[in-house]
Amino acid sequence: MLKWGILSSANITKRFIPRLLKSPRSQVTAIASRSIEKAESVAKEWGIPKAYGSYEELLTDSEINVVYVPLPHALHAEWAVRAAESGKHCMVEKPIATKISDVQRMQRVAMENKVLIVEGFVHLCHPQFKAIQETIKSGIIGDVQFMTGSYVGGVSKRTDGSLWLLGCYPVSMMIGLLNEKPRRVTAMECKTERGVDGSLYGILQFNNGIHGCITSSITSSSDSHFEINGSKGRIRIHTNSAYHPDAYGVDNLFDLCIEGQPMKTITVPKIDAFLAEIAAFESSILDGKPTPVPLEHSHQVVSTILALYASAKRQGIVITL
Repeated sequence: MLKWGILSSANITKRFIPRLLKSPRSQVTAIASRSIEKAESVAKEWGIPKAYGSYEELLTDSEINVVYVPLPHALHAEWAVRAAESGKHCMVEKPIATKISDVQRMQRVAMENKVLIVEGFVHLCHPQFKAIQETIKSGIIGDVQFMTGSYVGGVSKRTDGSLWLLGCYPVSMMIGLLNEKPRRVTAMECKTERGVDGSLYGILQFNNGIHGCITSSITSSSDSHFEINGSKGRIRIHTNSAYHPDAYGVDNLFDLCIEGQPMKTITVPKIDAFLAEIAAFESSILDGKPTPVPLEHSHQVVSTILALYASAKRQGIVITL
């Protein structure tokens, strides 16, 4: 049984805690906030036994063996490292970090303390991702030629930019499907008044001549899609389930279009994406199974995003990773 401590009373906990409460292999043991009043309020709302008025207090609780970190991006690495040093496994919301040195620090601390640190990419844990992987491996669409992915949505709150907030999803999808980071990238961006990327367009060049094109925006009307084009056909994931399967209460579908054949729509079983993520994390800790989101994958995603930003800063210059 995993006994979880939640670091923060942030809004995302309202989506995550109910899923944890449904899992037979997990228990929400404690929640911490900078304000004890907030912690006690959330604890009362969800029936959580313990509430702490500081993150430090929660990490000293010997009953807790897993920590969930939904804090602002800049705090992810600090508290993931502190949790690992306390001997606790850790699930960190994306992006896991915004510096390569922070990811490397997490890799080192996780190994030294024999704990698991994973990034919260729900789409990589869902059966939809595995179904797409298996379709590609079957050879039915031939050799992968290029992929396109967009994640666009008007966001009013303060963010670190569209690529960190939304573009990380298609980037992680491409890296996950090819199991490698790109060799070279180039990007262009349009900045907001705050100086962050409101929109960004990037091209990723992988081995074997495969290319990926990604678009992210926090200033445009909502849209998302992901498509894999092969030498014999293509796979297109339906808009609503591209990066958050089951989030919209609709069936998870993707189209399979083979040259010379009628289009087929493949239906993937409905499994709550957060529950799938939690189950995969539990299985990695309790059963020793490989995690769908290893820290090496996170390292590749962060290094790719930083390279895209470096290119955009210099008006699209090609950056080699």
